[in-house]
Amino acid sequence: MEKTGLKYGIFTALALVAYFLLMKLLGLAHIIELRFLNGLILAGGIVMAIKNYKQSVDGMIRYFKGLGVGTITAITATVLFAVFMLLYIKLFDTKMLEVLSAERYFGERMTVTPGVVIFMVLMVEGLISGFLISFIAMQYFKRQDHKVPGSP
Repeated sequence: MEKTGLKYGIFTALALVAYFLLMKLLGLAHIIELRFLNGLILAGGIVMAIKNYKQSVDGMIRYFKGLGVGTITAITATVLFAVFMLLYIKLFDTKMLEVLSAERYFGERMTVTPGVVIFMVLMVEGLISGFLISFIAMQYFKRQDHKVPGSP
């Protein structure tokens, strides 16, 4: 379970980094609303991880094991992507820090540095959405035949 979550978490983090770099290359990295697609990338990684884990246990996935695989995938991807973003902003693009900190995620009386705020926001976004995506995906994967109960 842990190996699957870590493996797909790393793949998902790489996809998030590639998407960010593509946005940067196209000059779209300053558009905060495009981060919505990060959630779709995360969802894809989580679903693939749970599907792979279900196949590895011959379709007999236990609910909390599947939820755990999705959560491990989300944690791994989120931590790696947040560290990448923090390093990227600190080392290569301090203007990006100004754009993101102008959003004032936590109000104006924040006593921590903007880099820490951005790291915290990325972590909260990734972990909460990752857990919810895992929960939703397991509603599908928990049944062996993938059919909704009561349907023909």
